[in-house]
Formats: sequence, C-alpha cells, structure tokens
Amino acid sequence: MVAIINNFSAQKINSFLAAVKDSIPLWVLGTEELSHQNGMINAFQHFSTATPMFSDAGSGLALLAWQQNPLDRSAAAKCMGLNDSACLPAALIRILQKIISAPVSEIPLQDLDNLLQAGDQALIVRHLFPLLRGTDGLNWLAHSWDTLLRMGNAELPRTALDLVKWDDDFSQLKQILKVQFNFLYGAIDETLHELKKLDHDIWSLWMDYMHSELLLRSGQKDEGTAILAELWKNNIWNLNWGQKLHSLLNPIDTERALENSDEAAILLYSWNNGKLIENTLKNLAASKIGKARIYALNNGSDDNTGQVMNEAQYLFKQGYYKKIQLQVNVGAPAARNWLLADPEVRKAKWAVFLDDDVELESDWLEELLATADKYKDPGAVGCRITSTGTPRSLQSADYHLFPPGNGTSQIEGLTERIKIFDSCRNGFDYGQFSYTRPAMHVSGCCHMLNMEAIHKCGPFDVRFNPTQFDDLERDLRAALGGYEHIYAGQLRIGHIQHSSLAKASNVRSMAQVFGNKIKLESKYSEQDLNTLFSRDISRLWKDVEHKWTELAEKL
Repeated sequence: MVAIINNFSAQKINSFLAAVKDSIPLWVLGTEELSHQNGMINAFQHFSTATPMFSDAGSGLALLAWQQNPLDRSAAAKCMGLNDSACLPAALIRILQKIISAPVSEIPLQDLDNLLQAGDQALIVRHLFPLLRGTDGLNWLAHSWDTLLRMGNAELPRTALDLVKWDDDFSQLKQILKVQFNFLYGAIDETLHELKKLDHDIWSLWMDYMHSELLLRSGQKDEGTAILAELWKNNIWNLNWGQKLHSLLNPIDTERALENSDEAAILLYSWNNGKLIENTLKNLAASKIGKARIYALNNGSDDNTGQVMNEAQYLFKQGYYKKIQLQVNVGAPAARNWLLADPEVRKAKWAVFLDDDVELESDWLEELLATADKYKDPGAVGCRITSTGTPRSLQSADYHLFPPGNGTSQIEGLTERIKIFDSCRNGFDYGQFSYTRPAMHVSGCCHMLNMEAIHKCGPFDVRFNPTQFDDLERDLRAALGGYEHIYAGQLRIGHIQHSSLAKASNVRSMAQVFGNKIKLESKYSEQDLNTLFSRDISRLWKDVEHKWTELAEKL
C-alpha cells in the first residue's frame, strides 16, 4: 500500500491543504472523475519538485486510477512511471509490466463500438464472444467490459470473463473484474467472499475502499467507517474519501426533520407518462412526508396521465393532494412556474420538485429538510441521483463551475464560457459520492428550492422550453443573488429515465440542446461567471478545510 502521510497529524494535513490550495486549487472539485483525475495526477507530478509531498500524492492517485480501471494500458503505464519500483510489491510490478508490454492488436474499434452501442445482445453474443476466445481476447474485453457491465444482463459479463484465456500471471486481473461484477450484480456476502481472494499487495487502495463500502452496505457502519478512516489517514489526497468519512462521522440529524414538513410543497408535473407517474405517486405516498402537501400537474397529456393523477387523491390524506390540469403541454420551465405560482405553494417555505419517474427512499424528505436546517436554509438542496435496477450507475452528484475559458468548446463557432464540472460522469455507484457539501448546481430530478430565492431571483426561464439547462440557469441566477446550494449525497434517489441531454440523439433534439446552450451563454457576462466560479471554489475550500480539521481532531 502506498502510504502518503506517515505519523498522521493535523500539522501534516494543514501543510498538505495549504500546498495544494496554492498550487492545484481545482483539486477541491474531487478525485474521482476520470479526466479530472488524470489532470490531478499530472499536476501533482508537475509540482512535486517544489512540494515533495505531491510526489507521493501523484503516485498514490495513479495507483488508484489503475486499480479502478485495471484493463487500461495507459493507466497502468502512468502508475508504473510514477511509482518507485523499489517500493512496489513484486506481484504488482509483474502485472503492470505484463499489461504495458502486452501486444496491441489491430482490432476494428469503430466496428466494436457500433456493435456495443446498438445494444443488440444477440449480436454481441454472436460476433464478440467468439473473438474473446482468441489470442486477442483480452484486448477485445478491455474495450467492451464497461459496456457489458452496463447492459443489465448478468450473463454477458460473467460469460465474457470465462471466455478469455487467462494465464497464471493474469489470474488476479480476472479476479478484480469478478469482484467488480459481483458488486454490481451479486449479493454483499458473495462479493466480500470474492474480495478476500484478491492480493492486497496488488489492489491495496481499491480493495480497502471496497471492503469499507461493502461493510457499510451490510449495516456494519462502525467497522466500515474504521477501515475508511485508516485508508484516508494514509491517503489524504483523496478528497472523496475524506468527504465521505466526515459525513459518516457527522451524520445529518433527521430525528425532528418532519416537524416542519407543513412548510414543504411537493411538486410534480408530467406529460404522457401515465405508467411512470403512477409508480412515482405510489412511491411518494409510501414514503414519510409528514404534513407536506402534494401538487400534481398534468401538462396537456393525451394518455392516461390525467386519470392516474385523479385517482392518486386516494393515496394521500384528504386535503393534502391537489391535481392541476393544463390543456396543452407548456414545456418543463412553464410547468414548474405554474406550480410555483399556485397561491398555496407561494406561501410555502420549500418547493420540492420531483420528476415523474423517480423511486424514492422512505426518508427522502427528512434528509432534504434536515440538510437545509443544518446549512441554515440554503437556496436549494439536491441529492445523489442514480439509475434504477441493476447495475446501479450514477446520473448526477454535485456540480461545480470550471473557471471561464477552461477547456475547448463543444459547439463549433460558439465560445463556451460556462463549463460545468460533472463530478461523477456516469460512473458506477460505489458510494464514492455519499457526502454532503456546497454545490453550484444540483440535479432537477429531486431538488428542494427555497421559495425566498424564487421570490427574490425569479422562477424558471421559459426561454429554455421545452427543457434543457433551465434548472442550471435558475441555480446560477440564484447563486448570483447570493444563495448557496447544497448537495446532500447521503440521500440517493433512483431515476428511471436518463436526462434529456443523454437522450438527445437525433438532429432535432441536438439542435434544441445546442440552441438552449447558446441562450445560456448569452445570459451571463464574463464578470458574472468569474464571480460564480470564485464563490464556488471559495466555499468548497472553506468546507474542506473545516472538515479536514475536524477529522484530524477526531482521528
């Protein structure tokens, strides 16, 4: 295991934070998103001459990045290049060298990508699986493993692993992929059993983190927290681990959260989504919402959505549910504004928006209200959004701003100044975003808005009809108005459909996305964006410095 901080102390933590804040301030955004992770590794290496402790941080992060992506040749090469071979276990060196030196075959990647993206499982079995048996089987697996895991059919990745011809040196490589598979598809006990077969000298960081997460998911909070604490103490460069550890040691107190539930208005709207909104309303009725009132808007549907909303009145206490009927679809921003304009909603303290296709934890409202109370009534509170079903992937966590001018434009001819840091980038949910902290933006799938911020800064901008960027624009506007937003990652909400951006696959829908992005860019000046970025990064640093100090005192 790579030990970054020996003789753990508050002084060493403060020295590290001061150095990284001065040299690599964007470290505070996180250490999990793949491209940002690579940037941090390079930055630690670049500044390691002036700040020797960065050398260990860079090598540790490089080791973790490879352990998280063990089939990635470039990650293996970077890990090997940044770690002193004299300090690495022989078993680890052998497997890294073998990955790096393995012959690179000329496989038709475009054809493979087309096959995988088509999603036809029968074709994948027919065309890919015979190739996995061949001499290039490991290369084919390296390019298809992530997609096979995401397809929701456990037999595909399980069979793929067995088809590849693994030699003795790669038996541990097969084992870590088996643990990944079991974590996403299997039972906790089975995954723990497979995890113990890994060689700790090779998989130290990833293995310890996964051991902690599995114990936490099995209800063994003290044991899981203890392992995470020791892991973070030796690797304080890992921001996500520190944030998660602090949240575990300082849980949000929800005991009295529903005492003020009558201050919350729960708002839903739907268009031609009768089956999903029915499931959401039943899910909502089964959760703990206290005296919160529900407002459901039928946005001009011509399916059975109206009937579903009518019948939903019997799910809730009399007088606590109101259905609103529109004759035409006015789009998402206008539908939200219609709900916000309801006289009773305007009197509420909190407007809690839910998408029509979410699956709720029973204590979801308690977590949002308790988080808002802890952070002194912020402008908005959001949570961790994942897919539903198996395997569970992340759709959104905490969003932040890059400084204006960072990176290249994604739209030809447009100078993009608003660049959002998507911290999770559709990764699998290994619990690495289960923390609470300030954010610039939170997902609109489930978010609670402070009505004071709505009254002061305005509702949603209908120029972003029918949808896309309207949630983000409102959050940016409220942030300019002085409101802080909070990501409550201890709460997970399942989202059945993906975002409209992810579903934009044809020319018309992509044109709508690009058009709204141009509108978004035109609304904010360079000075506005610099102000927003400075406030966001300042709040993040204040948050992490406070939490790391508390952790040093507790540990």
